[in-house]
Amino acid sequence: MANPWLPRWGDPAVRYDRGWRYPTAAEILAAKTQPTLKGRMNSQRYYPNRISAQVPWLENFRTKVPALVVPLSLPPAHVDACVASCDFMIYVLSPWLTAVRAFGPAATAAMDLLLNGTGPDAVVLPVFNLPALPPGVAPVPPGALNRLFDLVQVIKNSPGYTETIGQDLNIIGPAASASSASALAAPDPKLKLMDGTGQKAVLLTFKKNGHMGVTIEWRFPNGQWQFLAVDTESPYLDDRPLQVAGTPEVREYRMRYWDKGFPNGDWSDVDSITVGP
Repeated sequence: MANPWLPRWGDPAVRYDRGWRYPTAAEILAAKTQPTLKGRMNSQRYYPNRISAQVPWLENFRTKVPALVVPLSLPPAHVDACVASCDFMIYVLSPWLTAVRAFGPAATAAMDLLLNGTGPDAVVLPVFNLPALPPGVAPVPPGALNRLFDLVQVIKNSPGYTETIGQDLNIIGPAASASSASALAAPDPKLKLMDGTGQKAVLLTFKKNGHMGVTIEWRFPNGQWQFLAVDTESPYLDDRPLQVAGTPEVREYRMRYWDKGFPNGDWSDVDSITVGP
């Protein structure tokens, strides 16, 4: 039986240092979501990196944005979806995440007792008690943050938008200096063929430029982009088998930076390479 904890073909995988693990749900959703508006990199600078600051930001946004539907001619359905997304994200980032973190030590202690403890009684595993959803709050589809970022762009493009509105919603990020602009630029990946497992493999090298890592996507020419991995250490080795054994294939790659569970910045230029037996 295959080891269920090792990444398999087509599985999203996150590599930290030299080991593998499956990403969290938030990492998968964030990495799979692609930008739909140009210029989103600068508009995201207003969103806090720290979770402790994200919850107040979401609280402020969900409270104030409904009042702007008429003045800024915002699409009501989009606003409603963003308010619902804020509600559920606040639940996930606050009571749910707090309960998960509190459950971790109890689960670790039970596992240690099972593996290394002593005593005559059977080990009783702790049960994770899921915090109840607040009234009116319900799960939402993937891409919650991107829905908010899209709405922010709509708000900023509205003829009635003012800097006062931007400051009130906390959607004006710090101006990028010349020195920070280079650090926020898209990655510049380099592709190289090397011997792999049964066929050639693709070695992708990159510089993090002060970021935690990169998220990598790939596709066949003219195909759909697919999430490949989040990597915090260069290089990344794509050693997947050929789609048709023995038949060379062209693969295209792109990267963007990744920090604290979320991709950010612009996508790199698309690079392609032919992988053969």
